[in-house]
Amino acid sequence: MMAPVVGQAVWFLAAIVLRTLASENHLPSLLSGVQARNLWQLFVDRRVALQFDILQDDDTEGTLISVYQGRTSNRLLFALTSSTVNNKIVLRFRSHSGSLKTYTLSAPLNDGQWHKIIVSLQDDRIHVSENCHQLLSKEDDELEFRSVHHVRVFVGQQPHHHKVFQGKMREFSADSSNPVAIRCPNLDLMLDNFVLTKTETPHETENAVDSAPDSPTSSALVGDHAGWNEQVTFMEDQIKQVKFMLQGIDARLKKVELHQRGCQMAGKIISFGEKQQDPLTCTECQCSSSGELFCNAIGCTKLECAHPVLTTGKCCPECQNQCFYNGQHYEHGHEFWPKQCVRCFCSNGRMDCQFRKAEHCPALSCDDQETPANQCCPVCVNVDHCAEHNPCDPNAICENDTYGAKCKCKEGFFGNGTLCYDVDECIWDDNAKEQLGGCRMGTMCINLPGTFKCDCLPGYQRLDERNCLDVIRI
Repeated sequence: MMAPVVGQAVWFLAAIVLRTLASENHLPSLLSGVQARNLWQLFVDRRVALQFDILQDDDTEGTLISVYQGRTSNRLLFALTSSTVNNKIVLRFRSHSGSLKTYTLSAPLNDGQWHKIIVSLQDDRIHVSENCHQLLSKEDDELEFRSVHHVRVFVGQQPHHHKVFQGKMREFSADSSNPVAIRCPNLDLMLDNFVLTKTETPHETENAVDSAPDSPTSSALVGDHAGWNEQVTFMEDQIKQVKFMLQGIDARLKKVELHQRGCQMAGKIISFGEKQQDPLTCTECQCSSSGELFCNAIGCTKLECAHPVLTTGKCCPECQNQCFYNGQHYEHGHEFWPKQCVRCFCSNGRMDCQFRKAEHCPALSCDDQETPANQCCPVCVNVDHCAEHNPCDPNAICENDTYGAKCKCKEGFFGNGTLCYDVDECIWDDNAKEQLGGCRMGTMCINLPGTFKCDCLPGYQRLDERNCLDVIRI
């Protein structure tokens, strides 16, 4: 027999740490103890999805994955096998009652092509697909796994028969999410795929490590499962699958119709992605891809000057001219006291310095008072300035300083703190997006007060908060 060749495999486990690259010609058949425990925990949580990408040799029967309990692997918990002898995929698992339940599915594995097999166990539902053809999708109330000690997980191998998967396996992955929606947005239902089931009682499997072959023959299974009950169950499953498919089509149609309608605003329809601005109130509304209308204050380009100024008739502030005084440059709005009772203030390129008289100072009611350096008037100290007099913008944070309150605009806003303006993250250039994390490929940016959101474009599937992928490319 030809020696098995197994391609590069990628392992990942829901952000848990099962990320190992296999060498080009060797797939690790036994997971480490930590990996095995983490993987079995996903089974216990009933949130596990297994993906295999295989090219199996003709006339062979192989194990894709097997999970055993015990240091000597003497109790089978879960197994998935494939056969190019009779074109079958067999899923076996131990139920909460201790019995072994088997699902046997038909798939054209001996066609010399690569086959992407996905097995998803989500709550009470089992889902199996092959190359985006749905082979099984049904609820099973026996789908319950218990926490056990000494779990061993074998990939591409059966421990007791020492059989290695014959062919190529270029990917194996385990995840807590359901990858079917991403990998197979247009899942094909195999309505004529008859599913054979078999349940072995705990007594039958008590002394058997793995008595069943990798892939039971169809004749044996038909003999065990012939009867009207199996046929009725099969028809019920097909009706549920058709109903599920129609619900998906209905949801997609509604989404397309919503796209075509856009958003309703002031008695008119604005299209997806369109913005409507009102310069009188300095507000803008934008239609999202979900048909939701977002209306907020107009966002602005973030300015680096300390004291931007909003001029009449505009919705966004502008920086003013700096002042040059005594050999130094000062920002517009900067105040300082160069000499005793002399206050200087930069106003749009012009430095205005005035002498202050102590007799003009306001009366204070506090006990603790101090006069800051070079200033004329004392101020209260050891008090909560923010509580007594908060001069800050609603979108700013007030911080207590020795001689008064200091205002700092919150993240997503800019200004001098007494006046804060929303940053429009949607107008960032590519460099800013790279550094600050703006919306990237396949998205439409929607500006929100102090933040933003990235909506997927029509026909795109969300990859993360900032990226969406074209479903045709997935």
